[in-house]
Amino acid sequence: MDLNLWKGISSFVAIDKYPTLPCPYCAEIGLKLEQSSIQARVVTEGKLLEASKRYQRDKDESEKKRKERHSDIEESDPFLVKLILVAFDYYSEATSPINGVPHLFNSFFHCEKCDGNVSASGVLLKAKKGLEDKAKPDFVKVEHFSPTVPIFHLSENTPHEVGKELFDAFKHFHFDTPSSASKLRRAIERFCDDMKLDGNVLHSRIDKLKETHPEEAKQLLALKLIGNEGTHGSGVDELDLLYAFQIFQVVLELYDRKARLDSIQICYKKLADKYDKKKQKQLVHKTPAV
Repeated sequence: MDLNLWKGISSFVAIDKYPTLPCPYCAEIGLKLEQSSIQARVVTEGKLLEASKRYQRDKDESEKKRKERHSDIEESDPFLVKLILVAFDYYSEATSPINGVPHLFNSFFHCEKCDGNVSASGVLLKAKKGLEDKAKPDFVKVEHFSPTVPIFHLSENTPHEVGKELFDAFKHFHFDTPSSASKLRRAIERFCDDMKLDGNVLHSRIDKLKETHPEEAKQLLALKLIGNEGTHGSGVDELDLLYAFQIFQVVLELYDRKARLDSIQICYKKLADKYDKKKQKQLVHKTPAV
């Protein structure tokens, strides 16, 4: 799992710098944004603040920084310095990507490896022109991919029900992090179902895993807390989730290890039978005559 890739697109990205993503069809890194497919319509800032949590968060952060700058300006002296700072603050605010004209957009991503197509939609910000003549790129935040783009590749050995809940977590990651965390918790529950871990609550079920896989049990208990926060609170950000996905990916490797062990059982039996019989013959040969 490429943590920096997903961290990078968790906020607004210039369309000419949007990274190549893993393809949901072939699992190769080949999914690229087709800029020519982008269609955008203006939306009011107020309505977008209601609809997009990421836009709301970035606007709040921008406003916080603006107030900090204004505080510094008020304390500055002499007047000329204050005037220069005011002008710089006005310019920075006017040309900041987050203060661009908000639009809703839809587009397509195309995989250069397998020719697969993915539709995408979200928020597009058209930059306001500064003093320079050079045009600034639009910035986008994709909030929906269809089909869902996997944050990490799921092995064919992963149980279907676990994968189903996990893909829901991947889907919600881009626009609703608490829901994504809650879906991750459900994926952990399905994991416990598949591992036949009994118990009245999730914590006790995970505790049962300590008997056979203590390290994985410790990791799942930490993930459960993130899932609880997603279900009952709102303090889960994208980086929290990315760390959680990375940990769960390692836990799910249990299925691949089991599959590899199962695949060598025939070889093991053949070797065991051959050399056990050979050992028995040696023992018989060395047995002294009575």
